[in-house]
Amino acid sequence: MRQKKTPAQVTATAPEEGEFPELKNLSYKEMYNIVGKFIQKAIPIKGAKLKIVKGFNNRVATPKPPYVVLQIIDENQISTTETRYTDKHKILWARSEITMHMSFVGTGNIAALQMAKSFAVRFNDSWASEQFEQYSDIFFPLYSDDVKVEKFSINAEDQYDDSCSVTSYFEYHPEFGVCTDSGKEIIMDMNIADEG
Repeated sequence: MRQKKTPAQVTATAPEEGEFPELKNLSYKEMYNIVGKFIQKAIPIKGAKLKIVKGFNNRVATPKPPYVVLQIIDENQISTTETRYTDKHKILWARSEITMHMSFVGTGNIAALQMAKSFAVRFNDSWASEQFEQYSDIFFPLYSDDVKVEKFSINAEDQYDDSCSVTSYFEYHPEFGVCTDSGKEIIMDMNIADEG
């Protein structure tokens, strides 16, 4: 004789409503600051202060050499989005690749090629990952292209500058929040499978 089996009930309750969670994001200015900190460590200069120009600005004169100009030139998503949920929000994040162009301008006793090479060698080493780990958990160094010597770089005084450039690549993991109406409680009936 078979016994009648009653379905089991599974209940899941969402946590109480909370504030919108803090999202992990960096502005381009914050990225420039992180790269600037790394450059200050990667290019040791004696007897002069290396200036970091963060992004090109119109009608702003460049400083006296030595200096480095940082400019983000591209940002591309390199993975599909991944999702996590809170009680009321959907948080999306995806890996992006940031491409940053760096122009190194030297002086007579501090060559641009020497600065650019010091940067590229250290950036392409695991030491760069150790340094960036101190600054951010969503912005990581990938690699840099070879140093390019600029043949004719003319400054505001119509003089040739000693300059080189490097293009570097970074991985970035920004988060984006979406408000969503989610259920407060889910109740499901589960039938017990027959044994046999």
